[in-house]
Amino acid sequence: MNDQKKASDCVSDLVLKLIEQNNQLISQNNQLIQINSEQNAQINELLEHLDLDGDVPKSGFLDG
Repeated sequence: MNDQKKASDCVSDLVLKLIEQNNQLISQNNQLIQINSEQNAQINELLEHLDLDGDVPKSGFLDG
């Protein structure tokens, strides 16, 4: 096998590994997005309860 073929095979292997790592990162990012979305829903629900109790100003901001 010549040097050019060896280099090409090495580059192909590295590209495949990078693609696999990228796919793992995409999967992890999707999980974080899902967690964030669930947390936002919980926060919104809490804010609605506070608003019903009259504890949140109309602006929606929590003033200390």
